Amino acid sequence: MERIDIKKGIHKYSDQPRCFYLGERNQNRFIYKYMDLEAAIISLATDSIRFVEPHQWEDQYESRFYNASYTQVNNAAGNTPPVLACCFSYASVNEAAWKLYSHTKTGLGARCVKIKINKKAFRKQLVSHNSDYQLYEGEVDYSLDDYQINHLHKRQYPNGTANSRHDELFADFDLASYLSLMLIKRQAFLHEQELRYFMIPNFPDLKGSIEHEEFNIEWKRILTDIVVDEHCTDTELAMLIKVLESKGIDIVPKREFIYAMPGAPIVIES
Repeated sequence: MERIDIKKGIHKYSDQPRCFYLGERNQNRFIYKYMDLEAAIISLATDSIRFVEPHQWEDQYESRFYNASYTQVNNAAGNTPPVLACCFSYASVNEAAWKLYSHTKTGLGARCVKIKINKKAFRKQLVSHNSDYQLYEGEVDYSLDDYQINHLHKRQYPNGTANSRHDELFADFDLASYLSLMLIKRQAFLHEQELRYFMIPNFPDLKGSIEHEEFNIEWKRILTDIVVDEHCTDTELAMLIKVLESKGIDIVPKREFIYAMPGAPIVIES
């Protein structure tokens, strides 16, 4: 199997200031944000979207390298800044996401919403409305197994063999190394096809204390479609429609019946 480079190069978007991408540029025109209905209503009503520091993520593996100590790594000073992140999918259909974002929640939080976003317009909104930050975009890397992730910070594996992955990331450590670590995710989540956005502030001394930030965006300029899960009631759907109308967004959300089969039971022909 061909080896995939874990360290991704940083490249600048030529048409947008303070906007960069890691590794191969994702060519999808649209991305999808899953959230519960309560969060969606708040986000739309306030023209904002929440980014969080990686230590807030539920999966501890994903904050493993954000919380790590880099004191023994050459060139780490200045290259491990605070990061605020938001996760999207470039897959238009993601069955697991419908369950994940409403799991164990009640009320409006028990309903999931999928928002379809124009990717280029979204980048423009983030950088134009939030001048104290630089934006980085990258596809999540699912190529490492759990054993490799668990030992990535070590020069050698337990059997004494050299860990070339360690050298790849830490021998010539820079911001690209650091953000590449923020893109590593376990193979169990490969189905998510996740695209991550990182906002890095100009104030580097607040790592671990920012927690989250509500970034200003104009949803009217980036939202192209919105669907809700099939269990959403008429009243809940009406609440969402009212918010969209109040923001001048001419989109009527529909229910997505992810398990439905059209028509009557089929007959197999002879």
